[in-house]
Amino acid sequence: MARRRKAPARRRRNNDFRLLSAAEGYVQANIVTEQLMDVSPIQFVFGDAGPSFAVAGGGISLIEIARNPNLLGTIGERAMSPDAILNIAGKSFIANFGFRAARKVLRRPIAQMNRQIFKPLGMGVRL
Repeated sequence: MARRRKAPARRRRNNDFRLLSAAEGYVQANIVTEQLMDVSPIQFVFGDAGPSFAVAGGGISLIEIARNPNLLGTIGERAMSPDAILNIAGKSFIANFGFRAARKVLRRPIAQMNRQIFKPLGMGVRL
């Protein structure tokens, strides 16, 4: 009689929140919102959080887009500009390369911090 094959060992997926990934996402969002809307991602979402919720300095926020949908055309025009596309692509490439290099260079210190600081806390957060 033929031997039965063992099912491969199942591996549990790690669902921890990674701080470096969140920082990389924020940097990428900052690059895009700076080029297209002249604001940071936080200003884009919340405006200046003043009485009018308008962004000082001519930037575009979500609240302003909701009030005036014609601003989407302005964002589209900025996105079609070759200069803006090249700036976004260049800065994104540099940021992505920097985060990858930092992860490789700092692999051991990151693992040590995760082991000694974040794992005992048990909050589901890693560096």
